[in-house]
Amino acid sequence: MTKYIAAIAVVFCFAFAKANSTTAVSKASSSFFQKFISHQVKGGETVKDIAKKYGISEKEITKLNPDAKKEIYDGLVLILPASSQVTTQVVEQDNLTFKTHKVKRKETLYSLSKRYGVPQDVIKRYNKRLYSETLRKGDKLRIPTNYKPEIVTESVVSLPESTTAALERTTHKVIAKETKYGIARKYGITIAELEQANPQVKDGLKIGDVINVPKANFAESTIINNEKYAFYEVKKGNTMYSLLRSLNLEADELLTLNPALDEGLKEGMILKVPKGSPGSDNPTPAYGDTFTQPEVMIAPGKKGSLETSLTDFSTKRIAVMLPFGINRVSSDNIETNEDLLKNDRILRLSLDLYSGILMAAEDAKKLGISASIDTYDTAYNRKDGKAVNARKVETIIQSNDFNGVNAVIGPLLGSNIDRVSSMLSSRNIPVISPISNKVIGRGNIFVSKPNDVLLRDKMLSFLKENGEGKNIVIIADAKNGSTKSKIKVLFPNAKTVAPRSGDKGYFLYPDDIPSQLSDELENWVFLESNDVPLISNVTTNLNAQVGVRKIVLLTTNRGSAYNSDEIQHEHLKNLSFHFPSVEKEYKYKDVKAFVDNYETKYGVSPSKEAIRGYDLMYDTLLRLAYAQDLYSAASSGVETDYVENKFKYDRRGAGGFSNQAVYLIKYTDTLQLEEVVTTSLLED
Repeated sequence: MTKYIAAIAVVFCFAFAKANSTTAVSKASSSFFQKFISHQVKGGETVKDIAKKYGISEKEITKLNPDAKKEIYDGLVLILPASSQVTTQVVEQDNLTFKTHKVKRKETLYSLSKRYGVPQDVIKRYNKRLYSETLRKGDKLRIPTNYKPEIVTESVVSLPESTTAALERTTHKVIAKETKYGIARKYGITIAELEQANPQVKDGLKIGDVINVPKANFAESTIINNEKYAFYEVKKGNTMYSLLRSLNLEADELLTLNPALDEGLKEGMILKVPKGSPGSDNPTPAYGDTFTQPEVMIAPGKKGSLETSLTDFSTKRIAVMLPFGINRVSSDNIETNEDLLKNDRILRLSLDLYSGILMAAEDAKKLGISASIDTYDTAYNRKDGKAVNARKVETIIQSNDFNGVNAVIGPLLGSNIDRVSSMLSSRNIPVISPISNKVIGRGNIFVSKPNDVLLRDKMLSFLKENGEGKNIVIIADAKNGSTKSKIKVLFPNAKTVAPRSGDKGYFLYPDDIPSQLSDELENWVFLESNDVPLISNVTTNLNAQVGVRKIVLLTTNRGSAYNSDEIQHEHLKNLSFHFPSVEKEYKYKDVKAFVDNYETKYGVSPSKEAIRGYDLMYDTLLRLAYAQDLYSAASSGVETDYVENKFKYDRRGAGGFSNQAVYLIKYTDTLQLEEVVTTSLLED
């Protein structure tokens, strides 16, 4: 246990230091295109400060950035007018001296940066392995001892009159087949700008609508041939150079397709690109727009893997919100922390999930996907009550910058997930529920754990496809009458056995089951109950029949009762017990690298929760590198499969997405759990 606590201390070191590495917004671009420049707002800056810095008026800023009239905040990217890009000239410092620093436990790049007064990027510059590796105890770093901040000179050319004139407005009449994406592309604006100028289109376009647009005619048509072309929405940090490289296009080709680029590149612009261009996934449909979904790009022979289909290698920013309860942790009292871990199931669950999340980020980096992880402690305490715990979550969102976050993983509890989803829905930030499937959420919710109904339907679907020619027997208690009815709908001739209710639970008479079994046909016995005495009674009774009859035991819901010591796994093995499951049981030889790395890092074998954290984070990062965003990846229908979990998101009736991928598991002759991959239950 002491070794486990030591490993947990390392996890705390990671969890309670909010990730400080962020993706800088590049200002470089092709000189023949860039007639606008971008500026990322720093803490405390005002519109007046920025206008003064760039030698332009506040009105010119708010014309291009209408939301800036209300507020600006740290990290916001503003589009600024200029006839040439901002140029930077870095004056390198000569005669630097260095000292060697040996990294101690709990030290981070952030703490070293503060200690020596040297930016993290500078420390990385002189210790280049840190670009691809994490900081570890015992590492020896070269730290500049006489570093001075780099001197940067900027040159900006003021906005020409011709650009200002382009901001004048005109009207556009909507015709058949037009979408907001096509109209935004035609006039060189973003979806957000189109909707701000025309609030009525937020719920969708209608033929004949007259809407306000800039006085320009950049493209000939708003309708794109979906067979030849796709949409690409310019993301934060994109430059002309990065776009040309990621889309694999020549500059003149991209400009011909998108004449609006002659007026500059800005975040949110909708571009027309040849279909099949790397990184050119269609955007998520919004407010009634329709378009052709991107094709699923699963490599032949690699079903369930996205590793060979990645296109976007920009840094992914993930926010993790879990109830660690840092205020309860003692930095120097191992016994106190050990008691805390023993008695706090929520804490153990959070730490296991987080350890897997960190492992996944490391493995994704090997594929070229970097992740910036912002970690927040939701500090859940059952005694505080739902309202107080909800306010803790609200405070986190209100006090931190979530703009630019690609996805939020957490919190744990359904009510808190609902609150986070609600608060971030206006910014369209995906919120992933890692454990709970009892959530409501908004259109930005991703429920990653399949619910019991989906598990039941998985087994019923299997029964429908393979039940012909079987003697089907249903044993269902009073709580599972609806499941019994669904099986009877599929196979009206199925036999039923009604358990009797006694003082100690449900029970059966000795001849209740044997009288319903067939000597000639395979007997498929469905046991629908979570009552320990009944399950023990049935499995013992059926096990006695195995020698003379072919029997398979099945259930649509393997409840907690099967974990009881009263249920003999030897009996389940003999009955080739089948059940639907959210996860499978990994085979060591298939995931050796992951298990070995986890044990080396944390000193223990990965729990199911740690594996779930790993699978969920790894899937999230790969989906973000595969498609434009999680919405596009989910809409593509791609299914993925990892250590113990698989994911295939589909739209929920209540809005958002839910994971529809579940396993059908059976007990093998060696008492292992194995996925059912064929339509036959019994080998010939």
